[in-house]
Formats: sequence, C-alpha cells, structure tokens
Amino acid sequence: MAKYLPAVDLWKTATHDAVISGRLKLQPGQWIRCGSDQLSRFVALRPSGTIWAVHPDGERGVSMSRLRQLISSSGR
Repeated sequence: MAKYLPAVDLWKTATHDAVISGRLKLQPGQWIRCGSDQLSRFVALRPSGTIWAVHPDGERGVSMSRLRQLISSSGR
C-alpha cells in the first residue's frame, strides 16, 4: 500500500529540490501545495526533471477521474 505524507509544499525550495533530486519520493495522488490555498495532486516526476501535477478546477477541486487519467498516461 502506498504511503502518503501530509500535503507537501512544493513552493518551499528545499522540498522542491528534494523531489527533483529523488531524495523525496512522492506517490501518484499525493496532495501537494503549489502556491495556492487549494491543494493539487502529484502525478509524476517527468524524465526531464519537471514535476507533473493536476491542479484544482475552481471550487470542485481535483476530480478523481482526471487524476486517474493523468496517472495512467504518465506510464505508472
């Protein structure tokens, strides 16, 4: 079973750098904060070293169907 952390703030340089370097491994679906009060969801770390995330769509938040679709297309 995947282990999730409390929401990770990717706007903190140390956290962002830890994810990019692989020191902090996030599971697909992990709640993350990307400079907003609303939470986003981690999808994958791309081979190019960029973080792929799905962000909330207004007040509806992040739809599970969209998250599943992106995780599936990420090859995970």
